[in-house]
Amino acid sequence: ELPADGHGHQEGHGGHGSGHGDGHGHDENCTEDHGHGGHGGHGEAGHGTGHGHGHAARGDNRHDTRVNSFSIVKDGEINPRKLGMWMQALGQLPPKYGTIFRIKAILAVKGHPFKHVFHAVMDVSDEDDAGPWAEGEKRVCKIVFIGKAMDQAFLRKGFESIFDQ
Repeated sequence: ELPADGHGHQEGHGGHGSGHGDGHGHDENCTEDHGHGGHGGHGEAGHGTGHGHGHAARGDNRHDTRVNSFSIVKDGEINPRKLGMWMQALGQLPPKYGTIFRIKAILAVKGHPFKHVFHAVMDVSDEDDAGPWAEGEKRVCKIVFIGKAMDQAFLRKGFESIFDQ
């Protein structure tokens, strides 16, 4: 049940999962302008954990078409020294190569028995280990970039360069 002010969505929009930040979700009747198309929000301010993508009236699209995502999947193991240098370079990416908003990766790092998980949002990043690679499991690296006007060829070349050949 929604509170009297019309705010709610205890689990976000259609299972988007836990939110982030300090915003809050809204119901379909919300009239507040949040800068992303009508309603939504990010986070846990006592009003649920919705991610909220916003649902603007038809024809009122505020989404920037230059914002996109792409992924790379490559077999093999990454050189840990090269990985560190590349991640540092991504944090200082010149504007001509675009703007990276988010990176998510599961990586096979040479000499490391665990799946290495990397997550970055703008200039904040986190790394951790997931479960171990199973005996005989194929070592595969997967990375997803979300950003604006990204130079995919440049980012792909950089990712490929951190693998031991």
